Amino acid sequence: MKIVPVVLAGGVGERFWPLSRSFRPKQLLPLIGRRSMLEETLERVSPFCKGAVRPLIVASRAIAAPIRRLLRGKYACDVIAEPVGRNTAPAILMAALWIRQRHGPGAVMAVLPADHAVSPASAFAATLRIAAAIAARQGLLVIFGITPSRPDTGYGYILRGKRIAGVKHGFAVVRFVEKPGLASARRYAASNAYYWNSGMFVWTAGTIIAEFAAHMPGLHRLGRAAEKAGFSQKAIDAYYRAAKPESVDYGIMEHSRRAAVLPAAFSWDDVGSWDSVGRLRPRTALGTAVSGGRVFERECRDSIIVNDSPLHVAAVGLDNIVLVATGDAVLAISREKLPDIKKYRREMQKTAGFSPRLF
Repeated sequence: MKIVPVVLAGGVGERFWPLSRSFRPKQLLPLIGRRSMLEETLERVSPFCKGAVRPLIVASRAIAAPIRRLLRGKYACDVIAEPVGRNTAPAILMAALWIRQRHGPGAVMAVLPADHAVSPASAFAATLRIAAAIAARQGLLVIFGITPSRPDTGYGYILRGKRIAGVKHGFAVVRFVEKPGLASARRYAASNAYYWNSGMFVWTAGTIIAEFAAHMPGLHRLGRAAEKAGFSQKAIDAYYRAAKPESVDYGIMEHSRRAAVLPAAFSWDDVGSWDSVGRLRPRTALGTAVSGGRVFERECRDSIIVNDSPLHVAAVGLDNIVLVATGDAVLAISREKLPDIKKYRREMQKTAGFSPRLF
């Protein structure tokens, strides 16, 4: 069975400011290990990339060249460079048409964000093989579901239904719930019928293209025009500029009768904010995570300290604080304020003395 990884590497990662910038987004940063998030993702899918199969990366044109430099000599990949971001639906349709042309409609696509933390790799590979078999044999749209470990209001949830015939661990999807309130999140986390929506999908190219034709016909027509033009950069640019922003969750998954959820047999984090670093990095007895060298830390509680600068950083007695130092900026913020960091970042951009290069 041919499995073609599609890695979505769009976005800036504004919640990781000041480490993440428009020219150096979070997927190119080693946030949780020695390698960049993108390299970690490509390493996980490397067992499936043999012969003519190469990962297809969909990323903004602004970072396509840095991606190629980063991966040169390490991973052989194809890259679709987006002139403008249009969310996940346009990116996934373009990738599906690309793969169908090169590998046929029966090729299985594994759609994976570039900025997730997944381990162990062996369990991920085993789950992907099961999902691929379901997608190929039953024509389903499979999404990896994560068993909730806390009542998180920042994730979408999936309510599972009946077990899929002939599949030990797969279930039909009853409904998707977008980022619920705290009371609902607590109820979902306590139930064994709900999963976090991981944003990782598995389906055949032919199946997902048919779903786009049924549920997003306007976008499908735009994609077919780019396909007929041979996926020239001019055709790709025209496609993206004409496409309306939409997520594949809302545009396809919430309307499809083919949606299925497969519980993940691996640990997962979407690495969406500095809080993720606090969960994934080693912590002190008082719950503080430290990353980088030249850090003096004493008696800090439930804090995150990151030094990516030549400075020496001393942190004493911090409580529930994120402190990040880079070569040209320092962020000190209460962890309670992290959900609002994008708002503060926009305000900084309008503040006198803050150079555009900071963002």
